[in-house]
Amino acid sequence: MRQRFLVSDYGTTVIEFALSLPIIIGILLVSTDLYNINRMRGVMEQASHNLSSILANQQEWNIDSFDYLVEHTIDDLVDEEYELIVSKVNIDRSMDWLPIRRGKISGVCAEMSSGKQYLDQMPEEDSDANNASFLVIQLCRYSDDLIINSGLLGSKKMESMSVNRLLYHSVVLDQRLSGEVGVDYEE
Repeated sequence: MRQRFLVSDYGTTVIEFALSLPIIIGILLVSTDLYNINRMRGVMEQASHNLSSILANQQEWNIDSFDYLVEHTIDDLVDEEYELIVSKVNIDRSMDWLPIRRGKISGVCAEMSSGKQYLDQMPEEDSDANNASFLVIQLCRYSDDLIINSGLLGSKKMESMSVNRLLYHSVVLDQRLSGEVGVDYEE
């Protein structure tokens, strides 16, 4: 009976399927992990761009509205495990205030500034101009919770960056936001 099983087509099919099953499962797990990571990258890109677009058109920021906006554009889409850095950068790379930071984790995003000087590249630069500003949004997180089988891909840092020209060069911050970013509050 054993020989008949090994010689028959049915037996060969069962053995081939049993040998290929781990490969099929591995391909499915990796495909699912890659899909989840790429979907979250798209969500992060959209969320950072939405936040940047909304903030770039406002001349006055207050902490309650800012936090509400972050909650509804970032928290609802990206979950709670992220780091958000919002920087106002002048065209000469100077910064009027320190970056605004939000999120439950820190140290994920690459530092793009030192003090009140922006170090990374800008879409346009002019060291003599002082009438244009950009809003730089960095949104970062790890992919731990997106990966089904972390043994195959491992945790990766995911980062989304959005740069948008501010409609108003001078942005007025409320008292609490001013204190948070290290500038004097002006009424």
